Amino acid sequence: MSVSRVLAGALVATLAGTACMTTAIVEPPPRVTELDAGIRSFLRAPLLGYEGNIPEQSRYELTGASEALARGEAEVARNSAETLLEIDPTLLPAAVLLAQTYLAAGEVEQAVDLLAKPLADRPGYTAGQLVFARAAERTGDAVAAYGAYRGIAALDDVAAERAAVLEDEARAELVGRIAAAIGAGGLSDAAVALEVLRAWSPGDPAAVDLGRRLARARGDTGAELAAIRELVAAGNASLEVHHRQAALELEAGDARRGLELYEQLAQRHPGNSEIAAGLTAARFTWRTRLLPESVRELFEASSLLRGDFAALTAWLVPGVRTGPAGSTVIVSDILEHPHRREIAWLLNLGLMEPVDAAVRRFAPDNYMRRGPALATLLRMPGRIGGGAACVGEAGGPAAEDVEAVCAAALRCRLISEPAECRPERAISGPEAVEALRRTLHLIQ
Repeated sequence: MSVSRVLAGALVATLAGTACMTTAIVEPPPRVTELDAGIRSFLRAPLLGYEGNIPEQSRYELTGASEALARGEAEVARNSAETLLEIDPTLLPAAVLLAQTYLAAGEVEQAVDLLAKPLADRPGYTAGQLVFARAAERTGDAVAAYGAYRGIAALDDVAAERAAVLEDEARAELVGRIAAAIGAGGLSDAAVALEVLRAWSPGDPAAVDLGRRLARARGDTGAELAAIRELVAAGNASLEVHHRQAALELEAGDARRGLELYEQLAQRHPGNSEIAAGLTAARFTWRTRLLPESVRELFEASSLLRGDFAALTAWLVPGVRTGPAGSTVIVSDILEHPHRREIAWLLNLGLMEPVDAAVRRFAPDNYMRRGPALATLLRMPGRIGGGAACVGEAGGPAAEDVEAVCAAALRCRLISEPAECRPERAISGPEAVEALRRTLHLIQ
């Protein structure tokens, strides 16, 4: 083979090898995507506002990747962010950079999911909150967006502008969420969201009213009453709220004030049966507050004695003390009893009877059974009131006629259902007080 041919072959081989080497080491230029102006204004250097130390190399790479994103090299920025997170999954600025590439690509849900939890306790992290807020806004979550913008509004003009735009929408949406949570029984979630609303709008009537509703759902009468008082003082209370205040003042606040409120409501709404019933109950409650302590102690008794029942009846039903005088009934076993005066009142009005008239015994220390107790109450309309058709005979059924007593007690609504009668069972303090309260409706 000639020398010239050998040299030619070598030259071809060398050129081919050179071409292969060139192909292997030359990378295609990064793809440049022009960032939308509406996106660019929400991108800040990922380290802006970040409070934490990071390795120098990571800081250098983050800066370079952020500059690449600003040039429109979104893929370069994303690859860099993902690489940094593979090395250190806790590197939050890298997650912010990745979220920025998601936002640039329109992948707003991914950006929100990526940053929602790690940013929860970093309200002043400008770069992170700004990209999160914009992504949340693009998903339609005005509450999350406004909250994030608001946290950095003093640090960033764009955030301040967007916060002002979203404020009313976010507030209305948050109010709706809290109301829905209370209605669905999600009281813990409602409480957390309510604290956010209060921080946004201190003294906002909507927040106060939601606090009232939440307190009622929780059974916190003190907090509910405080919220109602605030609403009423501000002139933002409905009739329902005014009515509720009157009831709560009686139950947990100022009982005299509760009675006054009911009287005012009854004057302004004379045809409202619910308010009328509330006024009657208020007067009864106020009367109980004025009782001697020895009588008030009977309210919670698990079972009442005959003398106790006589005392409760005499003190809770004014007509017993002021009613028409009847025949004098003399019994010998009450002379030393602490409630002898009250027992005598009921005996002389014919509301109660001796257990044994022949030997003049009242038996004040025997348990008061529900049957005779209801019979006593059923006699009241005819003896000290204007009568009541539901009682039946004018004098009321005899205590021994258990079926007649239970039937009349149900007709007169002293009990709510037949099973409540239980005539042989001892009556408790709460049961007696409630039955006496209902009896007042028949004699007033």
